[in-house]
Amino acid sequence: MLLRPLIVVIFLCLSLTLVSCSKKKGTDEEVLARVGQFEVTKTHYMNELRRFYDRTGQAVNLSPDVMQSVLDTRVNRYTVVEYAFDKKWHLEPEAQYQKAMIERKVNMEEYERRFIQENVVITDGTLRELFFRFNTSLRASHLYAPNRHEADSLHALLLQGASFESLAAKVFRNEELARSGGDLGYFTVDDMDISFEDMAYRMEVGDISSPVKTSRGYSIIKLTDIVTTPVITESQYASKKHELGVIARQQQSELATRNHMSEVIGSFNADMDLLRQLWDSIQQNPVAYYGFQPEAGMLSLPIPSEMTDNALFSRDGYAFTVSDFLREAHYTPFNRRMLADNFQTFREQAEGMAFRHFALFRVKSHPNYNELYVQRTIEETFYNYLHEIFDHYIDGQVEIPEEALVAEYQQNSEFYYEPLRLNLAEILLTSSDRADEAWEKLESGRDFNQVLLQYTIDPAARTTFGELGMMPIERFGIIAPYLADVKPGGIAGPFQLMSNRYVIFRCLDRIEPRPLSYEEAIPQMREVLHTGAKEHLRLQIIQEARKTFNAIVYTERLRSIPIQL
Repeated sequence: MLLRPLIVVIFLCLSLTLVSCSKKKGTDEEVLARVGQFEVTKTHYMNELRRFYDRTGQAVNLSPDVMQSVLDTRVNRYTVVEYAFDKKWHLEPEAQYQKAMIERKVNMEEYERRFIQENVVITDGTLRELFFRFNTSLRASHLYAPNRHEADSLHALLLQGASFESLAAKVFRNEELARSGGDLGYFTVDDMDISFEDMAYRMEVGDISSPVKTSRGYSIIKLTDIVTTPVITESQYASKKHELGVIARQQQSELATRNHMSEVIGSFNADMDLLRQLWDSIQQNPVAYYGFQPEAGMLSLPIPSEMTDNALFSRDGYAFTVSDFLREAHYTPFNRRMLADNFQTFREQAEGMAFRHFALFRVKSHPNYNELYVQRTIEETFYNYLHEIFDHYIDGQVEIPEEALVAEYQQNSEFYYEPLRLNLAEILLTSSDRADEAWEKLESGRDFNQVLLQYTIDPAARTTFGELGMMPIERFGIIAPYLADVKPGGIAGPFQLMSNRYVIFRCLDRIEPRPLSYEEAIPQMREVLHTGAKEHLRLQIIQEARKTFNAIVYTERLRSIPIQL
């Protein structure tokens, strides 16, 4: 599929924006552009123009040149898709596998939207609770288990009197977690898995939860501290209400989806003997389950033919058969399948596959299911995949010769240097008041490590004294300019990282910026030159393809559109 690498000259970058596209359907007077089997209608163009206008903060002047550029971007997108079709990339086994995965993902999202998220209601009480949580930091420890069986066993030991700390020492390989009793330090909203977070905020200090299913397994939570901002005003709540609404909708939808999935799986009748037979077959033929064969269409486990129609899970006229399992397992990412290292974990994987199959079976029966919309979404997403293939293809065509690197260094060596690097220690705090207190003590001459031990909310920092290690200054983002002049022994801060996170730094060491030698600069120069060369080649191929696929842009029709955004 790839051609011999080309050596191309270096030009300035011009990125191509991926946008939605549609196949021919407009009348002639509505069509602004055509390329191959695709066309841009006025409606589609105006939708993209609105998105472009919003992305730029509504600050861009919609001049004729800007409007032409937006149209050209759409035409270029269609051109790349036609180019991919011409190369037959869409017919390759990997591409067909990806399209099937996309179809499942889009329909699962449609199922969640129609059967779950439409029923989520956000009240003022929901927003006030979230606002309270944003102004509250929790400290907790946890015990981790990869599956429900092991989590239930740990919970039973706790009920029988085993100490949380002794169990943590057994379950964690991480020395710090094992030593500290599974201590996770302080956290707030969006720091943890949403199910973990939601449970923790419902607990009191000293409480120990039942096993909580998270995206990574199960956790048993022990809440050890709660720190709340002393004063929360009504005006503060009002100023954050819109932002809170967006976050609340995302969180409640995710929680509702997880709860719904748990309820559906709980309603299944499982054939445990059949599940164990499948697990035995996988252990005897691991490559068949843990491998990846995109062209197969289903797993190739050696299952007796009389078993394939037997139901692994069933409920109310619905059945998930062995044959269904072989197909759904094939469309489960193989890195997830690799996590099934015992029967209990395998069972939970099979339950997840059964839920997905059930949802895909059910979604098309919803009265608001829009098959045309879903199909277009699948196609659009697949076109994005083809753009990725095109991008990799272009990558393979670019080669940077030695003489280009030499010329770049001779002309632009001042741009290639090792940036300032800092080794900082940090004190992490949860409120501006605490940050000000700690800062005042540091300014009065108190030892940094003493203040850190008194104020930091990071338990690991008590053993490392908050040392972050040597890092380039760019890693500190918007704080970087304020750290550029700090010298070893100096302090900087307090800086607010988020609504309830503050940090104070002490400089332990710094390494000044220095110019790179030619050999040292080669990786950076190669990246810079490759980027420019790749973009030039991309534009060259697209321009040639536009001719091949008879791209037509109706400029006069574009100019006649009245802009009312």
